[in-house]
Amino acid sequence: MKKILLVLFGLMCVLINSCSAMVIEGNVAMTDKVPKEFFGDWKVVSVCTKSTNKEYFDSKSVDIWTLRRTGDIITLMNPLSGARADITVNDVKGKTVKFEKRSYYPDEESIETPILTLQGDNFTGVDKISIKTFKDGKLIKEDYVEYQVKGTKISGSPISGILGL
Repeated sequence: MKKILLVLFGLMCVLINSCSAMVIEGNVAMTDKVPKEFFGDWKVVSVCTKSTNKEYFDSKSVDIWTLRRTGDIITLMNPLSGARADITVNDVKGKTVKFEKRSYYPDEESIETPILTLQGDNFTGVDKISIKTFKDGKLIKEDYVEYQVKGTKISGSPISGILGL
């Protein structure tokens, strides 16, 4: 009986290690699939289409987004606000990319999910943001906003330069 338990335990360890390796490989592959044209500086116009708290979220904004890649890390920066975050690539289908940025603070957790489709030197899509507020470890409020976004390339590698046009 002990031998059977040891063999089962050994198989479980091998399976867990195999699954861990697959997750790491999958994440790297998703980062590699992001079209190079996404990287650079973008002027982004956001218009609120849904909100649970219209007083908290802007109805319209204009920002600068800088997307950079260093190895397997993609960083989103906003030089206007000073914000900087490493983002995760959740899905890539052709020229459409779904990113995710999670931020954790002592009493707040936010998840931002832009889904962007590249079209030449522009992109369009949605940016969904969920913010949970906690007090003494208990959820006291959850706000949600969804923006329609349009980006215009202002620097970096434009499509025409990449294609040699």
